Amino acid sequence: MGPDLAVFLVLAIVLPLLQNVVDVGDRVRVDISSILSLAAMAIVGPVGASLAGAVTGAFTGRHLAPRIRLFNAATFALYRLLGGVAFQATGGTTAPSRLSEVSAVVLSLALPMLVASVVQLAVNLVLVAGVVRVSHGVPMRLQMASMLQGTGLAYLGFSLIAIPLVVLWKPAGLGPEAVIIVLAPLLVAQWAYRQHAEELEGQQRALEVLVAAVEAKAPHLAGHSSRVAELSARMAEHLGLSPQFVADTRMAGMLHDVGQTSLSTRVVRDLDLTDPSGGQDGYPEAGVALLDDLTFLRGALDPIRWHREALGSVQSSLPSRIVALADRYDLLTTVGSPGGTVQASALARDLVAAEVVGADAAVLVRALDEALARVRSDQSPT
Repeated sequence: MGPDLAVFLVLAIVLPLLQNVVDVGDRVRVDISSILSLAAMAIVGPVGASLAGAVTGAFTGRHLAPRIRLFNAATFALYRLLGGVAFQATGGTTAPSRLSEVSAVVLSLALPMLVASVVQLAVNLVLVAGVVRVSHGVPMRLQMASMLQGTGLAYLGFSLIAIPLVVLWKPAGLGPEAVIIVLAPLLVAQWAYRQHAEELEGQQRALEVLVAAVEAKAPHLAGHSSRVAELSARMAEHLGLSPQFVADTRMAGMLHDVGQTSLSTRVVRDLDLTDPSGGQDGYPEAGVALLDDLTFLRGALDPIRWHREALGSVQSSLPSRIVALADRYDLLTTVGSPGGTVQASALARDLVAAEVVGADAAVLVRALDEALARVRSDQSPT
């Protein structure tokens, strides 16, 4: 075993212990092991990269069951081996120390590494989506789309960091010290992202307290906010909204009823939210007033304010109409009227479809159908 491979094997053991993957929100990921896997293809070859991948998979998630860690080890080894084969098949070199010109670096390192990252991503998508399909019944297409929307592009970006790591390691002659130069800033970035992720989690928990206050006043609304948030986010994703709009729409779905905390318990329990023409006692406006000082919720305020009226207004924003549609559907099918009457899913879908006005009505209803299909798939028994 050469010294370079020994370094990669040591890193494969140490990095999982340092929690080398940090996710912030839905689409930001810093994954140092993926960067090293791409660099390993050029430095120690496909087999060496595969071996290091197996070690990484085995040491990732020490709390996981042995069979899951074994699956991770096999998965990591397979997609890194196939990525390495693609790297060599497209002209990638396993002797990068001989690269002395920029054109050679581009043709024999950068482009093949980009191809390899695409292959690794594709193999990982198929393997994970296949397992989720078998274990949870989620269609592979939906699972792969969700993964791509989450961290797919970020994974391709890792190759841009792996390239200078290889260049510094071999052509520049720094050896393993290149790991410190390239990865030290990433470790600092991970620390900063981890602090931000913890801050976001704290904000989420604080907002969940407001939702719990509503549900304490109106037990029949238990779970309503989380269901509306999930449906709203899935609809926004289907409609191709930006990550920020998706996040704002999800948040609006979760908080759309917090204004009811300003009402007495008796009034809240007597509200017939299934009646679109019924009185609201101004709770949407009260919700906006309650949340107005929280700058990170600015994008969610408009849907919160107009969610009771947006279905019948073509002037309302798209996020407002999304939240309104998700809210209306869940009220009809799960919450029901104060007397407890709920509608069958198909009937409720037709009722809300008839209430949507505007040229985008059909598009919104299709988005609801797609969101419902994804939610039902996620809830399928194992």
